[in-house]
Amino acid sequence: EGPSGLKVIPGASGVQALAELSPAEHAGLIRAFSEVAADTELLIVDTAAGISDTVLSFSRASHEIVVVVCDEPASITDAYAIIKLLNRDYGHQRFRVLANMVRSAQEGRDLYNKMCRVTDRYLDVTLSFMGAIPYDESLRKAVRAQRPVVQAFPRSRVAQVFRSLAKKIETWPQPSGANGQVQFFVERLIKYSNDYGEMVL
Repeated sequence: EGPSGLKVIPGASGVQALAELSPAEHAGLIRAFSEVAADTELLIVDTAAGISDTVLSFSRASHEIVVVVCDEPASITDAYAIIKLLNRDYGHQRFRVLANMVRSAQEGRDLYNKMCRVTDRYLDVTLSFMGAIPYDESLRKAVRAQRPVVQAFPRSRVAQVFRSLAKKIETWPQPSGANGQVQFFVERLIKYSNDYGEMVL
């Protein structure tokens, strides 16, 4: 457990392990998440870059998809690829774009506009600009110190941006009913993982 009630669940070996769970193990996993979720207001899933089965399963199971992108060719290509695949194969149409490691707020907005020009031309999707995380040496120092940057360097530019992003997320529409609960995220995740398991078989 981290500071301010933050709980971290380490990543596992990937989507294939979920696809191979027995029904009893499925139920146990959902029950475990239900217990964790009792006092959980928000679940954030940080996936790797690329379009692996794991990334697709977690993205499909989530209510909101935030695509984090840097102004580098490889990052832009990965971002476009995941948007295209989720739109073309699974019907996702709304994506939030978060520019990362930018030198200025305008650079972040320019990167978002660059993404929009490509998606508007080739895809039937709607992108919305979530914000821009600045390049800040304070973040590197906080990582080395193994402390959250908002605590280690609360007055840094990047810490201020993270606080602003957190407030923005609080204004997002919340899923209503049981379908918005964390355990139902896990159920969807297992379902989609099984889909990939069947494709592998």
